[in-house]
Amino acid sequence: MKKTPLIIALISSAILLELLAVAGYNNIYAMQKFDPVKEPVFSKVFTAINDGIYPWDIFNAQKRSEEAKEAEDLREKEEAMKSKDQSGKIENEVLNVEDINVGNSDDLNPSPSASPTPTATPSPTPGPKYPQGRLEPLRESTYDEYINHISADIYGDTGVLRAAEYEFKKVGIEFFDDALFIGDSRTVGLRDYTELKDHADFLCETSLTIKKVFTSDFKGKGTVEKALAAKDYGKIYIMVGVNELGTGTTEDFIEDYANVVDTLHELEPEAKIIIMSIMNIDREKSTSDKIFNNSNILGRNNAIATLADNETIFYININEAVCDEDGFLRDDLRGDHLHLLGASNEIVVEYLKEHGV
Repeated sequence: MKKTPLIIALISSAILLELLAVAGYNNIYAMQKFDPVKEPVFSKVFTAINDGIYPWDIFNAQKRSEEAKEAEDLREKEEAMKSKDQSGKIENEVLNVEDINVGNSDDLNPSPSASPTPTATPSPTPGPKYPQGRLEPLRESTYDEYINHISADIYGDTGVLRAAEYEFKKVGIEFFDDALFIGDSRTVGLRDYTELKDHADFLCETSLTIKKVFTSDFKGKGTVEKALAAKDYGKIYIMVGVNELGTGTTEDFIEDYANVVDTLHELEPEAKIIIMSIMNIDREKSTSDKIFNNSNILGRNNAIATLADNETIFYININEAVCDEDGFLRDDLRGDHLHLLGASNEIVVEYLKEHGV
């Protein structure tokens, strides 16, 4: 200890970092690129810090996990109660029919004109409520999809096809002079590595979710509401969604997203709102992860596309610009499993310029 304190400190630090990396391997470090042949596990800690994810965030992740478990337990109880209640209704209906057949002599010898008494059929469970003009889901998420963190594709591609009917215009970079971009780390890339930063305003931060859009204070720039009160914008771009994969259902996500879009429209009624698709993940991550995969992203993209009315709200699919023929984030463009290399963000800008409204 006295002769080699620096070596001892380095070894101790390495062990501590390794423990942190292992503890957060499947939660806060799940999206960090990692090559077990070339890198130690604790390298995830440093790549995460570079993305604004710090070791102490694991405690928040554990708390969210516990909250999710409590929500699952509550939903199980509710499903059990619904099942029990439905069984009781059916049993009562059967008893009522038996009482009619046994207790009424006319029913024992029905006349030719008599018709059987129809039994009541349970009405279907209503889906989530959406404003007039928005597409309704084709079905509800199942309980199995909920507990297995599957973002069910409950809308299909109807919303995407409807949004694509709009004739987008090619525009120059000055088109974004009155634009505001709201988003997560993917939007941070557009701000930091493209010419958009000289034209548009940005309210973005790593790990932003749709639930935090109106509660976040964007590093001294204030909240979205304050920004909209201080300046009139002609276009508002929003791109979030990857950070909340695995939480809630597609119904939960679209409800939160619709609330945000509607609130943006209320606060800035003259602005066009452009919903940018959630960018897909690379092949390696998507084919190996049960939560962070392109199937889950597709279910949520198909949902948010239904919000577009092609008059005030528009949807553009940036995956057309950055993905290969199989829908995976292109290897030559990506910096890690889900982020573009700095220079690759220019491809997204060119796509935005091809899809002016």
